[in-house]
Amino acid sequence: MATENGMTNRSYGDAQIPVTFQSLCSELSHTGQLYLRQISAVIDELAPQPGVLVYTHVKKLAVRLDGLEPIVFSAIDASTHLQVAQIHLAMTTAAAVSFVDFAVRSFPFRIQQMRTRHEMPFHNNASNKVRHDFAALMAQRDIVHSFITDLSPDALSCISSKLLFGGMSESYMPRGSERELQWELAQFLFFHNNYRSVPWLDGQTPLQKLKTFDGFAWMHSFNPSAEWEARAAFPEVRLPEAQPQLHHANRK
Repeated sequence: MATENGMTNRSYGDAQIPVTFQSLCSELSHTGQLYLRQISAVIDELAPQPGVLVYTHVKKLAVRLDGLEPIVFSAIDASTHLQVAQIHLAMTTAAAVSFVDFAVRSFPFRIQQMRTRHEMPFHNNASNKVRHDFAALMAQRDIVHSFITDLSPDALSCISSKLLFGGMSESYMPRGSERELQWELAQFLFFHNNYRSVPWLDGQTPLQKLKTFDGFAWMHSFNPSAEWEARAAFPEVRLPEAQPQLHHANRK
């Protein structure tokens, strides 16, 4: 109920506690700061160093390319939120392993553990005749693989999924060619890694957080899509094969 001085009364049992708009904002701000500190504490506990824990997500995009649904594989480091991603046209174990190899090459640190949801393509049903053990393939790469399940929810996984390509901005994705989609992904990753301020990283960007660890202060930018961008800007030129020259013997 509003009062003459612009205050409202909040009832707790028989007590009437006056609440102003300013005090409400202060209370919400305090709650938000507490929430951010809790997230930071979880990050420090689960991922005290880059590469200790990397979440890998897979998502079908709401576009179609040549009749196929493109799929984006994303890997995000729990400690720094540094992120790499690739677009594939098939949700297979082979595609997942190919992406992992790309992530291993792209991240400037070693991946120790990779955590995914208990679903395709990271887990195949026993009835699948063509079956590949994703965990075994990760072990060959000296990476521990673990699952997130509905029975063991992971708050960091849920939070990180909101920072991915197609996570919260799917309606703004291009509806054109695969080349346009790849370019949009490259631009997204460059912005996220180098310019995106993350509240629970004390407002730092993923790159700034990475540079707080020993051995990374020299890095000025992180662009996992640089190789693709170079190919897109300067497509490979295929030169015609040289024709063998015929040497005729001198006629007498």
